[in-house]
Amino acid sequence: MNRPTTNLLAQDHTGLEPTPVDVRHWADQEYPSPRPFSFLISVGALYTSFGLIFGLMQGGLPPLLRARGVDLAAIGWTLIILLPFGLTFLWAPLVDAVRPIRTAPRIGWIVIMQIVILATLLVVSQGEDFQPTLLLSLGMLIAFAAATMDVALDALAALAIPNDVRPIAGGIKVAALSLGSMIGGGIFVVTFHHLGWQTTFQIAAAVTFLSTIPILFHRAWDATGEHIQPGRPRQTGFLRQPDTGRRLALLTLTTCVLVSLFSLNRVMLVDLGVSVETIGWIVGTGSPLCSLSASLIAIPIIRKAGPNGAILVFTGLSALAVGSVIAGALSGTTLLATAGSIAINAGTSGFYVIICSAILGWAKGDRPATGYAALYGVSRLVATILLIGLTRLVPLIGWPAFYGGALIALFMVSGVLRRALPRLTPTEANTETTDGRGN
Repeated sequence: MNRPTTNLLAQDHTGLEPTPVDVRHWADQEYPSPRPFSFLISVGALYTSFGLIFGLMQGGLPPLLRARGVDLAAIGWTLIILLPFGLTFLWAPLVDAVRPIRTAPRIGWIVIMQIVILATLLVVSQGEDFQPTLLLSLGMLIAFAAATMDVALDALAALAIPNDVRPIAGGIKVAALSLGSMIGGGIFVVTFHHLGWQTTFQIAAAVTFLSTIPILFHRAWDATGEHIQPGRPRQTGFLRQPDTGRRLALLTLTTCVLVSLFSLNRVMLVDLGVSVETIGWIVGTGSPLCSLSASLIAIPIIRKAGPNGAILVFTGLSALAVGSVIAGALSGTTLLATAGSIAINAGTSGFYVIICSAILGWAKGDRPATGYAALYGVSRLVATILLIGLTRLVPLIGWPAFYGGALIALFMVSGVLRRALPRLTPTEANTETTDGRGN
């Protein structure tokens, strides 16, 4: 019997060019049970818990500290807690080489890291009076576990998700991260004084626990690549693959610009006199909602306009938002600055959907965790170091000049992406290896 065709964004083996996809064909192919949408939902639940942790660290801590009078340079150094998210390439080969569960190695890593996060959050919930150095150490442990879980989860997605579904998976990832960020960097900031230290971190622990349960019912999806024999942890095989250096440079450049656009917005609003409660409610929830919406509409935009057309759309949206921030900062109009700070997240999220779908293809191979961490981790590390430096630059040049420079960088990276991305799309030849060891 003929079935109607539902067109969604597709990605064939040649890269990101849009093609029609019959989503109903999933029902006819021999995918593990349960079917793909259920698997994508369970992956989205884990990305939500990851977004909560990351949002609390990146979006919640800086404005709270700034409101307490901490200078911008000191706030910059607290961002060291984010370094594990950029250093995953150092231990990602272990995620590929070591199999905690033989038939579901990546899910094994996910569960172990979620347990570490859960246990540490419960310890932190009892530690309001802990010494700052101890709290920082516990925060670094949570960041390490969350970053490792993220690597294992993306390795699972790279191997298990079909090529033509990667842009949809990329949209779900960004949407789930936005939802988690809204909780951790928005709702938690606003309700912190009402809920208290202990309850806030216990709720975070509960979210971590609940988000882990669905993936346990999808172990069959982790059998992809089971024929690959574990080997010595190594990165050289992936680094020797064609175009890896150029892909890494492109991702690093793009990530640095995107991080510059959105990471310091809440600190800027505090400097303009916006209260932490307002930032928590309006920016802390509005920004992730914009990100979530943009990540979902990015799929039909790319389907109709192609990746290059979508880059132009989200460049324009980001430019309008940055212009609003600059106008607000120059005139002291907090409404303009706040609206721009929220809208920036819609533009950058659209970029991330394109980038995430590309990374899933680039990381595919015998060592997907190593590939993902080498691409995303290095670019994130460089962006984090840059962000620490920018916190020292802003007091010297002011917020309008800072965002003006970021706007120029945005136009430059947009042009580079449109030229380079089509040439760096994956092919069957460079997404598979031949010796089973990632060489």
